[in-house]
Amino acid sequence: DRSTSDLLDCSPDKAKGNHSKRRSKAFECGQEIAPIVRSILGLDRIQEFVWVLQSGDVACFGFDDPEKPHILEWSCVDDEAYGFDQNKKKAFVEIDAMGSSSSLRVESSNNVKCQIKAEHSSKVIEFSDTDLSGSALVAKKRNTHTLLQAKAHSTNGANDDEDASFSLRIEIPTIAVSVIDNAIPSRHGREILLAQFDGIFASFVQSREGYHEIEFRLVTLQIDNHVPSSIHPVLIFCPKHDETEPFIHLSAVRRLQEHSTTYVFRYVAFRMLEVSISLDRITAETVARFIEPVIVIKAESSDEASNFVSDLTADMVMKNSRSDRSSPLTMEMMIQSANSGRIYFEQLHLHPIRIALTFTQEWMELNQGNESVMVFQFIRGMASIADAPLTFTSFVVSHVFESPQALLRVIATHYSSQLTKQIFAILGSLAILGAPADFISNVGTGVRDFFYEPIQGAVHGPRQFIEGLEAGTQSLARGVFVGIVRGAANVTEIVNHNLALASADDDFIDERKAHQRMLTDAMSRGVTSRKFSDSMYLAMGSIARGVRSGALGIVDMPARYASKHGPVGLAKGVGKAMVGAIIKPVVGVGDAAALLMNHVSDVTSNRQVLPKIPKRLRRALPSRSIKKPNCVILRPFDDRAAKAQKIVTGGESCDDVYIGHVNIPSHLIIASDQCLWAIDRRSREAWCVSWEEISHFGRVDGGVRVVVFSQTGLKPYVFQVEEEQEILAFLELLTMQLDKMGNAMSNLAEFKGISSPGNDDIEISMTNISGIKTSQGRHVFGTCNKERKRLASTIKDEIDLIEQCFGRVKRMGSEMTKYFATLDEEAWTLVSCWGQVFSGLSSRRCIAASIINGTGEDIQIKSTKLLEGGSPCYSIPTKEFDSDHGVLHAGGVIIFFGWSQQPSLLQPGNVFMHIETNAFAADLAHNKSRDIYAEAFAGYELGFLEKSYDDNGWWAKYWLLIRKSDLR
Repeated sequence: DRSTSDLLDCSPDKAKGNHSKRRSKAFECGQEIAPIVRSILGLDRIQEFVWVLQSGDVACFGFDDPEKPHILEWSCVDDEAYGFDQNKKKAFVEIDAMGSSSSLRVESSNNVKCQIKAEHSSKVIEFSDTDLSGSALVAKKRNTHTLLQAKAHSTNGANDDEDASFSLRIEIPTIAVSVIDNAIPSRHGREILLAQFDGIFASFVQSREGYHEIEFRLVTLQIDNHVPSSIHPVLIFCPKHDETEPFIHLSAVRRLQEHSTTYVFRYVAFRMLEVSISLDRITAETVARFIEPVIVIKAESSDEASNFVSDLTADMVMKNSRSDRSSPLTMEMMIQSANSGRIYFEQLHLHPIRIALTFTQEWMELNQGNESVMVFQFIRGMASIADAPLTFTSFVVSHVFESPQALLRVIATHYSSQLTKQIFAILGSLAILGAPADFISNVGTGVRDFFYEPIQGAVHGPRQFIEGLEAGTQSLARGVFVGIVRGAANVTEIVNHNLALASADDDFIDERKAHQRMLTDAMSRGVTSRKFSDSMYLAMGSIARGVRSGALGIVDMPARYASKHGPVGLAKGVGKAMVGAIIKPVVGVGDAAALLMNHVSDVTSNRQVLPKIPKRLRRALPSRSIKKPNCVILRPFDDRAAKAQKIVTGGESCDDVYIGHVNIPSHLIIASDQCLWAIDRRSREAWCVSWEEISHFGRVDGGVRVVVFSQTGLKPYVFQVEEEQEILAFLELLTMQLDKMGNAMSNLAEFKGISSPGNDDIEISMTNISGIKTSQGRHVFGTCNKERKRLASTIKDEIDLIEQCFGRVKRMGSEMTKYFATLDEEAWTLVSCWGQVFSGLSSRRCIAASIINGTGEDIQIKSTKLLEGGSPCYSIPTKEFDSDHGVLHAGGVIIFFGWSQQPSLLQPGNVFMHIETNAFAADLAHNKSRDIYAEAFAGYELGFLEKSYDDNGWWAKYWLLIRKSDLR
């Protein structure tokens, strides 16, 4: 073999077969190249080397200067001479061109071919002869290195398949991938991202010429953002204007090589159209937290470096201590395996990439548990940017022969170096500056058209010059106008955002954020047909919302803060109300102005705005078990379930979780983590009640009854259901939240045996209660709460109120005919008059909890105390109570009463009562809370007869019945 550059062999003296006895035929490289080749390449000095290869011989060679071109001149000799015969027919082949070949005709029936191939980590020049005498071309294989002999023998029988041609095409209309976050056991699993791939096409073709043609096309890609409280509904969006143009297009042509595992690609090209990425802090931290376990595991593995080194050393000592005669061959196989991953590309073309990046920074509570991960610190330090244009130039290389790892490092360096150069584009897109890059872009486009259009017209004639001047002037005016209006809208949005934060009203901030999300979704869906009147209507709605919130704040804020923090809270509430009354209407006007300016800029601009519409609603995932909320049932997307989920979450504005739903003839029943919903099918009215407000449920004739605690006692709601399957599904849905209900776990006969024909109040019979001496009529605890009691003139303070109540109750016993009704009146009088003893700025919260002993035996009152509050826990018993021993006899009733401290900025003024007896234990609060707890001990059963609360959280009234469990 010979090269026109400095060709260096391994050396020629050591090349296998150079001094062996010649066979009938051999290949030989010449001593000089023709003057034509020398003149074309412009080489004055050529160093030449000559090899003579016998049939089956192998020789290695290398280059001193790989940058120069390399040409091989070869010929076929039959005589015994070692010299290069100038009279023989010669052929040339370019070594640098992978796959290039040349051939010589030898005698009448043989053809010798020389081809450049890639094998493992180097180029290989292969000589083969073909017999032309038969109808089929039978190629004689060369004898390669010893390590490849086994593979060569295994492929002897595959020659007939190598010339086969076939085509495989795959077309998939849509693939949707849901990302479900259920990593936290205490939080309900939910869909956070939806990636939808539309128009997928893949083809694989093997031609008879020995090529593999690979093509992949993806028409559109969109990733919807379903992270709770996120700002942008679409995370990744492809703003395509031509629906037939694929978003991603990959083409590759691979050249097949006989007896070689090295991949040789003649052509590889990748193109991706412009993509828009809209990210906010909540989404970024949610995604980072989702992949955090993987990062933590890797970090923990890296921390165990000492163990890794010791284990590796011990393993190496154990392996090398054994005598293995095949170790040289094993070492060669390891070297070959390390070098066999290189890939050759004749042409590699990565088209330019353009990304529009938007990031919205917002205030969030810091989670200290995540501070150890660097990505969280980076996210929290980023500033808000709006549509930052990031453009990366193409990457084009030829004749690349590298490992994938090395090539990827080069490509990564290519793009990372360009990213650092676009820092000014990112700075120009800072939201705090009003995104000046957008203004410059609009004005710059107008200036370009102002000069470019007349010049283009002047080429064709005077008339076209005038038309070009007119078009350029219009474009300049449009660009300046759109830039100013859009810049003003951006500044207005920033000011409104800061003013909303200055109002310090979390409800208003959350309401505005949810409204903007729904508004963005609605405007995107109707962007093609939206008129100025529609934008004006939405703008007036924003103004009305700001004025309404400010006006309601004047009344609501002082009362709310006074109830929480007392007189100081009242002053704070008045101050916030006054600030909100000024700021909230201004925010509403600012939102309206930004909305109108954006509409005007979109209409005026000649740039088409494509809507960012989520592909669908968030997937509804029913719970598998209420005890494991993160375990959800993966089901195909159900549009009805998704709409039901949207109802319970208030359009993703409140933190509630969909559990399941049932369709019955009259209502749509929806169960969420916090509430039970019933949507009337005719009037579309929604009935909603929290699970803690439900006493119990059961099956009745013709439907299902749900009994609810109200401020005036237990109230039943009957839902008419005829189908057995619907009844079972309804009951199963209610059973999932059984442990949150007040009496669902109780087996009290009074609750299970009630049959009410309609939605009237439930009257509980007390005739079967052990220890009651006189038969009692039916009574609904809480019915007396409708009438407000007047404070007697003889009561001067809270002690007088308790002492007078104590005196009256002490004389009562179960022999009275209206025993329970009278005691219920006393408990309500205590609560109702308490608001008159402490009123205005000195108001204090209170709890009245009454216990009925229906066990038929004595109950030991072990302890009663206020875990939170400002008073002792007072006991007001009937005459069946033994105060010396703390024993409540059968049929006796005892009322526990306590109140809070005066609310202030440092003291919220809560009341939390703890009661413990030998039959049960209970924790009771002054308001509706999940911390309320009541449990009967073994052999007893406990039920709530009443759970009444003040709408503003000032008082709570409880009635509990304790019985023996053997009376079921």
